[in-house]
Amino acid sequence: MKRLKRNEKGFTLIELLVAIPIIGLLSLATGAVLIQLLHSDRISNRMVAVRQVQAAGDRVSQDAIQAQQVTLVGDITSPSGWSLNLIWSGEWTDDNGDYIVRKENVTYTLVSANGLYELQRHEVAQITVNSDTEDRDITNTVADHLDASQMSFEWQDSSNRALVFRVVSVVGTKTEERTYNIAPRTLG
Repeated sequence: MKRLKRNEKGFTLIELLVAIPIIGLLSLATGAVLIQLLHSDRISNRMVAVRQVQAAGDRVSQDAIQAQQVTLVGDITSPSGWSLNLIWSGEWTDDNGDYIVRKENVTYTLVSANGLYELQRHEVAQITVNSDTEDRDITNTVADHLDASQMSFEWQDSSNRALVFRVVSVVGTKTEERTYNIAPRTLG
C-alpha cells in the first residue's frame, strides 16, 4: 500500500467504515419519510370524510332527538326537492331564576357544491328570557363532500317512531358512510 504524504488528501479506511453506515441510515430515514408523505394524503382524505359523516349525523341527531314535529319532504336522492323540517319548543326556569321560552324550527337541505353536496342547516328560533325576546335566523353548512346518490333518510317502519339517516362522504378516493337511527322525543 502506498502511504499518503502530508500534502495529499483523502479518507482513511476507518473514516470510510464509519461514514458508509451513517450514509445508509440517513438514506433509510429519508426513504421512510417520503413513503409516509405519500400515504399521508390518503389518510388525510379518509379523516376528512370521517369528520364530515360524523358532523352530519351528530348534528341531525341532536336536533331530531329534541323534535316534537318531524316532516320529511321529497327524496334524499334527488336533492333539489328534499328537506327535513324539525320543530320543537320548551319552557323552563334556569339556575338563575330566569324564565325561558324557546321555539325552534330547523330545516336541513342538501345543496350542490363542487360536484358533491353540502348539508345545510337553517335555524329560525325565538328565545325569550323573562321579557326579552331574541329572534334568530341562521344558515350554516353542517357537512360537505356528501354523495347524495348514496344517502338515504327514511322512517324505520310504518309507525314513524324512528328515522334512519345514512350519510356518505367522498373525499378524493376515500368514501366513508354511517347509519344513524334517530328517535324524536314525541315520536319515540
